[in-house]
Amino acid sequence: MITLRQIDAFRAVMVTGTVTGASKMLNISQPAVSRLLQDLERIIGFELFVRGNRQLVPTAEGRYFYEEVETAFTGLDQIYNAAVNIRTYHSGHLRLVTIPSVVAMFIADIVAAFSHRYPNVSISMEVQPTQRVFEYITSGQCDIGLSTLPIENPAVISQPVLHGRSVCIVPESHRLARKKKIVPRDLVEEEFISYRVDSNYRHKVDDVFAAAGVDRRLRIESRTTESICNLVSAGLGVSIIGPAFPGMRLQSGVVALPFEPAIHGDLALLYLRQRKLPRIPESFAQVVKSYVSENFRAPKRKSRARS
Repeated sequence: MITLRQIDAFRAVMVTGTVTGASKMLNISQPAVSRLLQDLERIIGFELFVRGNRQLVPTAEGRYFYEEVETAFTGLDQIYNAAVNIRTYHSGHLRLVTIPSVVAMFIADIVAAFSHRYPNVSISMEVQPTQRVFEYITSGQCDIGLSTLPIENPAVISQPVLHGRSVCIVPESHRLARKKKIVPRDLVEEEFISYRVDSNYRHKVDDVFAAAGVDRRLRIESRTTESICNLVSAGLGVSIIGPAFPGMRLQSGVVALPFEPAIHGDLALLYLRQRKLPRIPESFAQVVKSYVSENFRAPKRKSRARS
């Protein structure tokens, strides 16, 4: 069987023209080069060189064989270069899934920071409701997610990066706009804009008002935080949104007020439990953490796995 060492010796002789040059190129002795060439010729069944006067002149068969060897080495070089590009982030692909509220708040800043650091890595981003983020990760459609908690899924590790809590949003001209905080009884019989009924956060909000015995007028519902803010800005009602984070940018015409009892929620990085986070998603996670630490107060809790 032909060995790579034999091919290396043959190629080195073809490049340098002599056994001496090949031995220097490969950092082995001249007899070792000669022995490798003889073994190769024995295996392939024809002579590669005409020997004489310390010169090795390729035979016609040797030249044809060298062309095949160079073709193979070109393929190996391409494979090596691909490996180098992956190692140095000169190529690669990040598949990210996140939620509409994160898109509205700061995903553009995070993607810009990542792209600046790794300009040759391509990015595809899915924007899905919170309950579907886990589906995209567990199915392998995306490498990493950035979403709010809590949602339980034993197959996914959640790594909190930022704490959030609920806020009440009202139009600027609303009677409650100057209050320091909002409690459920402040919203008795208010036109209330809710998240859709398939939203986990919707049920948390409804439970708070049910516990307080407060009735609202539930006439309009919407899927995303951004669309709810637009509806409130248009004067169509008030809402409880969240989790909201420090520095969250809202549409003009909307006032955000603390809401109690608070409905807490973390923003977390999400990825599959069963395997180590690959290099590119891990690098994205580090960019997210750096962005949060520079722009927000990072959570004090340790990372945890939902199970």
